[in-house]
Order: sequence, then C-alpha cells, then structure tokens
Amino acid sequence: PAAGVFDNCSHSASDKGWALGIRALQLSGKKDARFFFSLRTDRAATATEVTSHHRYRPEAWTHLAASYDGRWTALYVDGVRVGRAGGQEGPLHSAFMSSCRTLLLGGDAWGTTHAFRGHLAGLALWRGALSQSHLQRSFLEEVAEETAGLALAAGFATPEERWAPFREGAFPQQWVLLSPPSPVLRPLGPPACGQTACDNVELVSHYGQHWPLRGWKVLRYRVVNLAEDDGGRPTVSWEQIWRQHRALSEAFRPYNISWQLSLLEVRNSSLRRRAVLLGCEPSKVGNERCDPECEHPLTGYDGGDCRRPGRCFSWKRRDGVCHMECNNMLDDFDDGDCCDPRATDVTRTCFDPDSPQRAYMSVKELKEALQLNSTHFLNVYFASSVREELAGAATWPWDKEALSHLGGVVLNPAYYGMHGHTNTMIHEVGHVLGLYHVFKGVSERESCDDPCRETTPSMETGDLCADTAPTPKSKLCRDPDPTNDTCGQTHFTGTPFNNYMSYTDDECTNSFTPNQVARMHCYLDLVYQRWGHSRKPAPIPMPPMVTGQTQDSLSIYWLPPISGVIHESREQDTLCDGCAEDGSFRQYVHEASSPRVCDSSGYWTPEEAEGPPDVDQPCEPSLQAWSPELHLYDMNMTVPCPQPDGCILELRFLHPVYPDSLTLWTTYLSTGSPKALSDIEILTEQGESIHLGPLDTFCDVPFTVKLNIPKKMSGVKIYTFDERMEIDTALLSSVPRSSLCSACRLIQYRVLREPPFADGSPAAPLQAQRHFVDTEVVPGQVYRYQVQVVSGATSGEASPPLVHVHGTPYCGDGKVTTSLEEECDDGDLLDGDGCSRKCKKEKGFNCVGEPSLCYVHEGDGVCEPFERSSSILDCGPHTPEGYVDLWAVKAYASQQDAKSCPASLVTGEPVVKVCRSRLREVPKDLLQAAWFPCAPSQENAQDPNEEKMLLADEGVWLKVCFERPAVPTSLLVFLASSGSVPSQQHKPVVAVQLTDTDGRNRSLGMYELSCQHNPLVIDVTHGQEDPSPQVASVLLNFSSPFVGIAAVALRTLARPGSSEPLATCLLQHEEGCGHQCYSCAHGACVGSGSCTQPLLAHAATLNCSSDGPGHMACAIACEKGFVLRSSAGKRLLSAQQEVVLTCSSGRWDRSVTCEPVDCRVPDQSHVYYAEFSCPMGTTYLQRCSFSCIPPAKLQGM
Repeated sequence: PAAGVFDNCSHSASDKGWALGIRALQLSGKKDARFFFSLRTDRAATATEVTSHHRYRPEAWTHLAASYDGRWTALYVDGVRVGRAGGQEGPLHSAFMSSCRTLLLGGDAWGTTHAFRGHLAGLALWRGALSQSHLQRSFLEEVAEETAGLALAAGFATPEERWAPFREGAFPQQWVLLSPPSPVLRPLGPPACGQTACDNVELVSHYGQHWPLRGWKVLRYRVVNLAEDDGGRPTVSWEQIWRQHRALSEAFRPYNISWQLSLLEVRNSSLRRRAVLLGCEPSKVGNERCDPECEHPLTGYDGGDCRRPGRCFSWKRRDGVCHMECNNMLDDFDDGDCCDPRATDVTRTCFDPDSPQRAYMSVKELKEALQLNSTHFLNVYFASSVREELAGAATWPWDKEALSHLGGVVLNPAYYGMHGHTNTMIHEVGHVLGLYHVFKGVSERESCDDPCRETTPSMETGDLCADTAPTPKSKLCRDPDPTNDTCGQTHFTGTPFNNYMSYTDDECTNSFTPNQVARMHCYLDLVYQRWGHSRKPAPIPMPPMVTGQTQDSLSIYWLPPISGVIHESREQDTLCDGCAEDGSFRQYVHEASSPRVCDSSGYWTPEEAEGPPDVDQPCEPSLQAWSPELHLYDMNMTVPCPQPDGCILELRFLHPVYPDSLTLWTTYLSTGSPKALSDIEILTEQGESIHLGPLDTFCDVPFTVKLNIPKKMSGVKIYTFDERMEIDTALLSSVPRSSLCSACRLIQYRVLREPPFADGSPAAPLQAQRHFVDTEVVPGQVYRYQVQVVSGATSGEASPPLVHVHGTPYCGDGKVTTSLEEECDDGDLLDGDGCSRKCKKEKGFNCVGEPSLCYVHEGDGVCEPFERSSSILDCGPHTPEGYVDLWAVKAYASQQDAKSCPASLVTGEPVVKVCRSRLREVPKDLLQAAWFPCAPSQENAQDPNEEKMLLADEGVWLKVCFERPAVPTSLLVFLASSGSVPSQQHKPVVAVQLTDTDGRNRSLGMYELSCQHNPLVIDVTHGQEDPSPQVASVLLNFSSPFVGIAAVALRTLARPGSSEPLATCLLQHEEGCGHQCYSCAHGACVGSGSCTQPLLAHAATLNCSSDGPGHMACAIACEKGFVLRSSAGKRLLSAQQEVVLTCSSGRWDRSVTCEPVDCRVPDQSHVYYAEFSCPMGTTYLQRCSFSCIPPAKLQGM
C-alpha cells in the first residue's frame, strides 16, 4: 500500500481499516500489477477490494482517489471511476476504536513485505464521500486547508510537523520536483497484434492518404559475396547479381522505392569452403535429436542424429584415417581423425560442432565473422538450406538486430537471380520492411481463438493490411480450393495470390497493395532512415491537433517525428540518438557476462541481455533473454543457484555516467520466490560498489530504481536465487544535462499556415517546442496547418494537414458535439481514460455529462438500460424479446455427493456471474455457488465405488432436466470456470447431447470452453421433421475435471397465450449405469390448473396480481433478518431483496423460502485468544458469548 489506515491494536495482520496502493493480481503477485483500494469495516467479516481496469503506468504521476459512502466502495484513477463494489455497510469503526487506528504512508503495519517504492506528492482526507465531478485534477490541485469538509491536507515540505517515522526511524528522502504538466497526448502505440507505431491503424492510414509521406526514396543494399583468397569461385556470379538487381528495382519502382547496389567481395578461402547453413546452429549437431534444418551431408546428417549408425569397430578409431561409419557424435567423430587436416580433407569430413576445422557454419557465425553492421545498408548474405521451402530469411524491423551486424537478408545462392526465383528476394525484403505473409492469421496463428486470427480483411489482425483478403498458405495462382479449415472457414475468395508476400512463384506474383506500401514507407522512416541518401529529417506522420480555442486565439499541438530522433543528425556523432530532450543520456547494456555455466541447449546466454528489449511475450519463457536455467545432460531438473550469492549477471554500459535511474526488464519469474532480486550491486567507474539489497519486481512491468549516487556508474550486477528468472536487458539513464549530450542540438519545427500569417509569410518562426498558439485568427475563417521538422539547413516533409474553422467545436473542448460524431468529450486528448482522443467511448466505459465523466460500468452493481442485454454481472442473464429461457430444475452428475459437490447447484439462474480460467484451486465461496466435479476426498480414497466412478470411461458428465419439454432454438451453458489448467496448452472441450421426450439422443458436437465466450451459446438447428422433437434433457461430457458450471438453460420461442395449460410436467421419478441411470421423465401435470396464492413464512410483503384463474404473479420480500433462498438450496443474489414468482396453469415457476440470515460464529478478529459459544445458534438476533483461552485474561470493558 502507498497509504492506509491500519488496526494497531491487533496482534496479527488484520485488514480492518483501508489501504490504497498497487497489487499484482496474477502469478502469485508477479504479474498484472494494478492500483487497488481495500476497505473493511469493523463489522464486516471480510474486506472489499476494488482494482483498476488495467496495469498501472510506471514512471508517470497518477491522481488516485478512493471513497466510501457507508455502502459503496469506489476507486478513481485520474478522475475516472475504474471500479465500484458493495459488500460493506455502516461506519468504518466505532468512535471507541478510533484510538486503535493509525494512518500510515509507504507500507502497512505488518513488516516490510508490502512496502511502497515510488513518489508521493500529497494526501487529502475528506469527512464525506465526494462525487466524481469533485475528484477531477483541476479541483484536487486547488485543495486548500480551509476547504469545507476537509479532514487533512498534507504536503510533505515539512514532514516532521505532522508525521512520525513508523519503522526505519528516519524520514523518507524528499525530492523537489516541478509540478509536471499533464500529458497532452500519449505516444501512439500498436494494436494488440502489432509491434510498433507503424502498426497503429490511424498513423499508417496517413501514409496511405497523404502522398508526400510516400515520396521517392533511394535505398542502399550491399551484396556480400564470398570468394577464394584469389577471387575465384565466388558464391554468386555477376550475372546473377545484375539479374536480381533488375528484378528488385522493377518490383519496387512503382511504389516510389528504388535500390542502389553495392557489391562487397570477401576473399577468404576458409569462409568460402565452409557450407553456410540457414537455421542450423552448431549446438544442434549431435544433440541426440534429429533436427531437420541440420540434416545435411556436410554435418554428417546432423552429426549422425538423422541416420542409423553404421558399425564402427574400435580398431578403426584414431588410426590416422577418417572412417565415415565412425564419423558421428556417438563415436566422437572417429576420435578426431575426421577433423585432422593431415588425415583428411576437413572441408568434406569435419562434422564435429566443437572443432575449429568443421565443414559448416551457421549464418550467425558468418555475420559475427564479417561484422558488417546494417545502419547504412541492407546486407544480403548467402546460405544453403536443407529444406527447399526455406528459400530465405529476413530480420524484422522491430528485431533488435535490425541495424546491427546480425541484421539483413539471407538468401539461397542456388536460386539468387535465377529465372523463376527472383521474387524470393523481393518477398524477403518485404519482411525487412515490415510486411507479414498474406496468410498470417489463417495458416499462421496460435489457435482458433487467437485474437490475431483474421476472418475478414483487417488493419488490426492477420497481416495488418485491410486490402489483402484472408487466405490459407497456397502455391496456386488462383483462389485456394475449399478446404476444411480447423477453425470452420472453408471458402476463401478474392485471395491475394499474386501478392509478393504470398507463396506463389514468379509467374504469379507481381504486386504489393496500397496498405502494404504504406507500411513499407512507414518502416523506412521509423527504422531505416540512414539507408537513404536524403539528409531530410523523418516526417511527422500525424496532423496537428487543436488543444485550445478562444475568440482570438487557437492552440495546436503535434507529435514528434516518427523516427523518435529529436536531435539534428550528425554523421560523426551518433551519441545524440541516446539523448532525451532534457539532455539525459540513455543507454542499453553493451556487454553482459555471468560466472554461471550456460545451458547445454545454447540458449539463454548473457549476450541475450545486451541491446534493447526484444522479448515478445513477457511472463512467458523466451529464448530472447538471459536465464540462469541450467539442465544437466539428459535430466529434466534445473540446477539451483549456489549459496551464498546465488546466480549473478554482470551488465556493463559503454559510457560511464552520473546515474539518475536504472531500468531492468525481468520478463520471467518463478512464482515461489518472494524477493526475485536478492541484491543489485551498482558498479562505479572507480571500481567501487554500492549494494541496494533485495528488491521485488514484476514480469510485465520494467523494474525501475532511482539512483542518488554522486559517482559515475559503469555497470551493475544482478543477484538472484530464482534459477528460472529471465532478464531481457537493462537501461541506464543519466542525470539531465549530461556532458555526452552537450554537443547535441534539438531539432526545430516550422508551422505552415494557409492563409498566410499577417506579415505575408506562410510559415511561423522556427521553434523548439511542440505546441503553437496562433493569435492571428478570425472566427469563421478556414485555416489549414501543417508542421515541418527542421534539422540544420534541411526541412522534412510537411505533416498531413489540420483543417479547422475558427470558432467551431473540436474534440477535446469538453462539449459533446453530435455533428462531429462525438460520443463523449472529457476535455483532453488522452486514450485509456474512458473517452478516446477521437472522442469515442472506450470499451467497457460509459461517459455522462459535459465535460464527460467516464466510469467502468461492468460490475459496478447498477444495471443501466444500455447494458441490460450485455452485462450478466450487473443485470443477470438477458432473454431477448420473444424468447423464454427454461432453467434446469434437476441435475445429475458423474460423481454424486450432496454435501461437497451437489449437482443441484446448476439448477435455476446463475449465482456466479464471472468465469475464471487457470484456477489452481477452487475458492470455497465458488464451490457453494456453482457445480464443480467432485475431487476424490482423502478419507474416501479407499472406497472402491468412488474409485470405479473416477476411472469410468465416461469421464466427467452432467445431465440436466428442464421443467417441461420444449423445442429449443439454442442451449446456454454458464461457466464458473473454463477448466483450463496453467500447465496445459490445449483448451478444454464439452460434448453436448440432447434427449427428446421419446428418449432419442441427438449430438450437437464438441465445443471449446473459454471465459471469453461465456455463456457458451450453442445454436440448435432443426431438420425437416414435423413437429420438431421436444427436448427433455441435456447431457454434457467434459474433457477437464476442473470445469465449473453455474447454470444451464434452454432458449425457446415464447408461445403466444402462455396461460394455456401445460401438457407435461417433470415427474419426481428416477429410473433404475453411468448417466443412463437417471432420466428426466415427464407426464401429465398434477393440479387443478388454477393458481392459488403461495403460503410463505416470514414474508414481509406478498403482492399478487392475477389476470385469470390460470395465471398469477407475486412479488415477495422477506422480513428483516431473513433472506430469499431458492428450493434448490441455492442462495439468490445477495442484492435481490425481492423476487417475482409466476404461476401458469396451477404451477409456480419456482419455489422460494425466507430463511434466517446466518451470521456464523464471530470471527477471531473480534476478540483474539477467545472461544465463542452460541447455544441458540448464529441466526439473526441470536447472542453469542466468549471466554478467554488460558493463559489469556479478559481485559478492558
């Protein structure tokens, strides 16, 4: 917690009072850290916690506010209500208990495990709950001590006047920070399936619409041609090179991209005579697994792994002759004879991966040997591939190797410049410029519910281009034949088979689409600017935005250039690339090392922690990071980190600087270890070291620590005992105005306007800041603004234009303007606060008023009209007009246990509204509200019947009966748990079978269970039978024993005149193994058919209305101290104080009772070291007494 009021009279940790801070929700506190507010009144049995809707933003100031009005607990982040919950009532504590409460900052009262690390700028406490309009930044910044209703307003200028140190005995460090300006606009990020700003739909669309951004670009590429020492036997011929150059130039010319060829001939016989293999690392050769990419004659077919070994007689080994039958890992490559240049031609026989003479090398080794960086050229290398389909490989623009010596394109020399294969290079260059395969999202995807799966052309899924229709992988020069796609799609039409990014051949491929061209030009500006000849600075790809308007002025704001380069470019001085606007210098790790032995797989080496971060999926194991993980040969166990220091990673930076902060990307953590980092040791330039001690970190948020050290820092050592931890990289930021940045000049901006300014100039004077106030404006006049980047004497392309009529409304003015199609307007241009910078409501938010106040509506306990059909959490299940939902009234399961896992919990409407996945164990409250398959209990483990049941072939099944048979349109299954387990990859499934009144079964097929699709809605289509069969029961067979079902319903068409008598009713009758034991028998209804008012004990109100003898509706509420319970024993919603029962033809739709509230035995926290006795029970108004457990004595009242 950052702040809280805690119970200081308690002997053990207590959550009474309130706490406000950051808490991680997943992976045992290692992932998904959010702001939270927790509150527990003295009367409540448990605390109520409200969490923010997404992760907190590190390195950013946030206004946090929390309120409790005696019933509702709410949390506000930057003025937006992000969560609200009930569950507490009445005052926090009695006046008598106030002396037992302490207000703490920076942690809780129970030790140092939950201490807060960060900055606090101020605190205000109010006597009453403020409304959302009062919790906006402008109001909070003006809080003065005299404000009405204020209990405490504390700054931290003189902490000793009001505060006392609680644990350390010293006050925290004070930093005098200028009040930070609120951000105007956050940097444009990629969509969920993207990687960089060029994947942002709006940004890349401007590259498509504004042609100057796609202006002519001349790029350099360099062909690296290996030859013998005398220049003989070049890898590719001049003819091949020129033929390929012509094809490349012709392919890109229509799209304003031209290529300039450089040829680098490397005369080195030892490199030329080795086979360069694509995708085959030497560590894979002879690793006892057949790796297809290494199955090559010059590796001895993967060091013998891909061939049955021949017979190698012992006398043949080490006899000075290379015997091929002994040339494998098993026989130690003929004990070295096959790698001895005196005994054999090693360029043909040396397969030993550890020998310097070996006949092959990997592409990475070739690049390491040549050390040709990719900052000014696209480098083209050549390597053979074992498999024909691997014709080439490319580096993505977002890979950290993109501009290093490990970047570039690798092509097969046998196909280079050859007729029918010239488009291979064009295809690979497309990858380098940020293009995916056109079949990404169909043939390349994780699973059927992969969020990036493409079903319709889209800029946000698949290949991120909306003008390439989804297509499976195909080599046909036409639409693919109908296939049974595993995800259900069979016909693909209008497919981009003639696109360079497809897998068709030269005869077919001939074009890129406009969206692809926009992406390529974007990546050329974002990453590869130095490949070009032009000295022009990168453009600003977004139009300026209006941020303020008065009668005679207009304020506009714009983003920095897309490349992120904010200093004038000087070829000789690349240090400026690492300088921020305030002159602080930022650098990633230059060199990494570790005393820990590397894993035999060759992965997780210290080099992976060098350069910028490149782990794709934080919190999942990755090969792009360093890890101390070490498996012994043939063992599945990891070797633990040694005592006393643990595993160590030493990171060195190229330029020693006076440090401001260190940021560390710990992208994978084991769940067991409490403090993941056992120590961080700062290494200074003079060789001194400063230890920071143990620190906690998350796997999905970079860990940042402020360093107040007046010495130059050159490196850092990371210590850990978590042998599975993964570290991606570290970033060292210097203090502002670093000497390394003293020679760097910031770029400047020129604002262009039509009509020209008053002095006749079309441009305003150059300026360094990114906002401009135009005071020469007239209401009603149309103005057109563009911004140019100016670097030295050169100017970049002008940005797309902003066209604005002065005096007219704009997004961000705080007024919702329907003519601009605004759905909300909160007065700013920030995304993520409920109202987007386009003035559209963001998913999950509702916004009201002007300026708009936004709040997360899902789960706030209020059912609003717009969410009636969509929010089960607030409104319960929704039945569309014209339909009736029949809920299960009887249920049977594969393992019957009326106490621990009664199947009756699936009857009636669902009590559990939220589906959970990856449950390690089921919480107790969930077990009482939804059906989970019985787990074999310890004491009954010897019971043969139970064992037989668990081993039955039928697995986990659930059979439900409905009150009356019906012809369903669909079946609804409400999940409490999807049944997925953290360790398993495949999704749990359910097989569904309907049984009609004649006992005939009909299968509806198999369905994946997922919390994203809850409830699971299964459409029931009917054949030609007339009448359609009436369904009496449903059988569900589950693949996972961890599934949880909250309810099952049959949806059927509402019959007109529903007062007609029911023909059939469910009989209380069971036949009689497996699920055949139980049947849902229906028969003639018992009763006269007329409705009589129900008799209900302890009912406070019973209001009935009837429109005929066969129909009646009654609204029932219980007396104080009693709660409604359904006949199945399932508690109705706690908030449901009233229920409506409907009677048709003499039968009520359900039966309820008013049962006394059970307060349960008082919690231990009421009186510690005491024993409670409740002779009259624990229902409403009963009394309990307590007595002290010796040697404790009664003290106090």
